[in-house]
Amino acid sequence: MLKVHKNFYPDLFSWEEFENLINIRPLMNYDRVHFLGKDDYEWDESYWAIDTNCFPAHIIKDALYKGVCNFYDMSRASSKINGLCEAMEKKVNRPVDAHIYASKNITEEHPFGAHWDDSATIIVQCEGITNFKVWYPMELYPGDHLEITRDPIIDCDLHPGDAVFVPTFYPHLATSITHRLSVSFTYMLHDSKDQKFGDRGWVKL
Repeated sequence: MLKVHKNFYPDLFSWEEFENLINIRPLMNYDRVHFLGKDDYEWDESYWAIDTNCFPAHIIKDALYKGVCNFYDMSRASSKINGLCEAMEKKVNRPVDAHIYASKNITEEHPFGAHWDDSATIIVQCEGITNFKVWYPMELYPGDHLEITRDPIIDCDLHPGDAVFVPTFYPHLATSITHRLSVSFTYMLHDSKDQKFGDRGWVKL
């Protein structure tokens, strides 16, 4: 149901957990990390690097302070995120992925602008405050640049722990009011033989 859920998951993910994550260099592969702004970085890789397509720490930090960063394939970034993915998968009977959005920059407009996705999404605000607007679907085509003049059906500031559900094809816009850390849980609604469930087991020693 399209709505804002206040205090949905107050302690899902923290800046400290995110900091630990982004300092694991092998995870910062450019297939997983997307800078929604400057993306033409170059660097000299360490002699011992197995994967030379991983962003070094100074580039990750620079990107976080210059724009919004999106980290894909993060459903196992923590036991809590993995657990919420597992709970959602049981409810919707679809594989669920988690994307982490983070920014230390609040002066730049959202690089996507108002846009729609072909997947259903639950966005959980983890740190900071983000204004979130959602509109009813309209006649849309892939690649459309949305300039929406009508009033949104949701216009709400998400605080840590709050969440909003955005159905497929509903235009939406996120605007950072403070530094932002959020996790988006996304799943496709259509059936596909390619939608295989991953192992949600969590290793405890």
